[in-house]
Amino acid sequence: MISEPELTGGPEEPPLAEVIGDPGSEPRPAAARGVWGGRPLVWGLGGVVLASAVWAAGVRAYERHHGGGPDMHGYVLADSPCAGRTLAPLTTALHVTDAQSVSPAAVHLGHALDQIRCTVSAAAPAAEGDTGTARYELFVGVDLHKATDPRPDFDDQRGLDTTDLAPVDSVTAVPGLGDEAYLLTISAQTQELRVLHGGAVFTLTVTGYNSGALTVSADDLNALHGGDGGSATDMTRLQPALIASMRNVMAGQRHSSP
Repeated sequence: MISEPELTGGPEEPPLAEVIGDPGSEPRPAAARGVWGGRPLVWGLGGVVLASAVWAAGVRAYERHHGGGPDMHGYVLADSPCAGRTLAPLTTALHVTDAQSVSPAAVHLGHALDQIRCTVSAAAPAAEGDTGTARYELFVGVDLHKATDPRPDFDDQRGLDTTDLAPVDSVTAVPGLGDEAYLLTISAQTQELRVLHGGAVFTLTVTGYNSGALTVSADDLNALHGGDGGSATDMTRLQPALIASMRNVMAGQRHSSP
């Protein structure tokens, strides 16, 4: 079970009821952006209001680029991204039989940046030829940059393990996910998927803690990667499950206005 989140940050942050996991409450709406505040722009000569779709599109573009923040695409912090079946594609691919949160989801709300972090400890039967239990750590991070565009930092850290700033083993672009996404092979034991979508940055990391922890059976390889075979210890074969879980994470933090 995922516990209620813990809040961190300064005294000016909103009260707990505005944050995460308050049943029945609506997600906190993104701060209004722009200089016109949604009021129609009125020109002279009889007060003609230009309300065409072209004009409206221009207003939205102006607000995005001049209103002091990137497009948030409707993302606001909602439930813990480790809750429920959000990570089910990944835990299924790893044959996880037991999973529990390492600690409650941690949340920080700021004027420029909202963040949430959660970690799940998982166990599964050891791969064929290994003894004991395969153990994993699944980490999810969401950063909502409300004031500045995170793309320069996102691109600058493309080849780095951000925990120790060491170069990663490999980087693979992942098309069709957010504005930009890539899969990092940090080591033989760790894979990480990072996604940039407007002002939102999402991270999903899976790490194995014994020699067979990140081994996937031949049958699983065929199911996950279209039946083209390959090495059973090839961590890149988890990519479909990582992508599917990441889509769940992103959907869970997105609020569509009625």
